[in-house]
Amino acid sequence: MYDVTFSLDEGAETVAIAPDESVLDAAERAGLDLPHSCRNGMCTACAGELLSGELESNGTALSPEEEADGYVLLCCSSPRTDCEIRVGERVQDELLGLDAF
Repeated sequence: MYDVTFSLDEGAETVAIAPDESVLDAAERAGLDLPHSCRNGMCTACAGELLSGELESNGTALSPEEEADGYVLLCCSSPRTDCEIRVGERVQDELLGLDAF
């Protein structure tokens, strides 16, 4: 099990996650209501920003540049170490460039 801390606008929540569980599934199990849509890595609705730690991910919606910037898809990512991930609609707005307006 790994401790994954979700950094939200209103605070933080730490959830223990098994290495074979998706970060999104674990967040929902813990009662967090995070944005999501396709649940298979084909969109960016569940995007988060990895602040520390390591995840294994197999989604295809992010560009190599977005991945290099630390963005991850929570629906198809599993922890490989303890992590901190910034989540919420603000992250998706930044990813899509909507925060500039």
